[in-house]
Amino acid sequence: MSETHTVSAGEAATGSHGGWLEAVCFALTLAVLNVTYAIAQGRGVTPVALLFWAMPVGAISLLGVSGLGPHWRQIVAHPLSLVVGAGIIAMEGVYYLLIGHVSPTDASVIVRLGVPTAMLIGFTLAGRRPSGVSVLGGLLILAVILWYVPQMRTATPLAALGLGALCGLIISARSFAAESHPWNQTARTIAEKMRVTGLVLLLTSVIGAVLVLAASTAASSGFFAAPAWLPGFADLLHLPAILLGLFLGVCVLTVMQYLGFSIVVKLGAENFVATTAFIPVTTLGVQQLAVAAGLLEAVPIDWTVMPAMLGLLAGVALVIAGGRRPR
Repeated sequence: MSETHTVSAGEAATGSHGGWLEAVCFALTLAVLNVTYAIAQGRGVTPVALLFWAMPVGAISLLGVSGLGPHWRQIVAHPLSLVVGAGIIAMEGVYYLLIGHVSPTDASVIVRLGVPTAMLIGFTLAGRRPSGVSVLGGLLILAVILWYVPQMRTATPLAALGLGALCGLIISARSFAAESHPWNQTARTIAEKMRVTGLVLLLTSVIGAVLVLAASTAASSGFFAAPAWLPGFADLLHLPAILLGLFLGVCVLTVMQYLGFSIVVKLGAENFVATTAFIPVTTLGVQQLAVAAGLLEAVPIDWTVMPAMLGLLAGVALVIAGGRRPR
């Protein structure tokens, strides 16, 4: 789903004029990720089973592109690496649960709660005082989502709103943790940024996989009753879980990381934030293509999503405009 990059709406662009093709492809890649989660749910793939395959495979794929580098031990050993990696995994897990309540398009709208949440966390923890224009943009985003949620085609709007808020909170907290990670701060090139992300994700995904296997083994041996979220070995070896996990890890998560970092390096963080505002639009398109291809059950379009999308675009534009620094 989700955007896994450390950005600041006030950060200046690097001056490069390239990157707009990457911006379009990034929005499409996030849309494919969103819809793939819905396809996985339709085939009975549990969230932990999907992430069990997708996250370590994605980490290995990232490192296959960037290489380990000379400082991989120091990066892995840093305490914040676990925090950042766990945030990435938790973010995707919560988003997967959110798509169990609403369509991919609606989920992509709700998760924009991360924008005002990041502003609030930045003000509370880092003393970043947003401008009045940025505050107005954040409030507009919040108002649009609160207006739209009751109109969604779901029997559990409060659960969807809660999961969306939790996802936004995790995204923001992970971003601030990544900002504080010294090796992430020193990463300047796309390869360096991919390397840090790949290493922290490999660390946490391997630890997570070991814990899942240990817990599943203990539950199957009768040491305790398995909770609903814990997959059994049949769930982990479910063919759609393996295939979709491999697809997500290699073809989606790696491409998403490359494109996102490329946008930040080439166009600056302001334009990256602007790009994310278009993800609900691209998700709607990919969602309907998946329905036409028979990969998803028919998802009726509630056209009130269109004014919601326009409102989100306006809100993000205000946040960016209020965060610009004089050049």
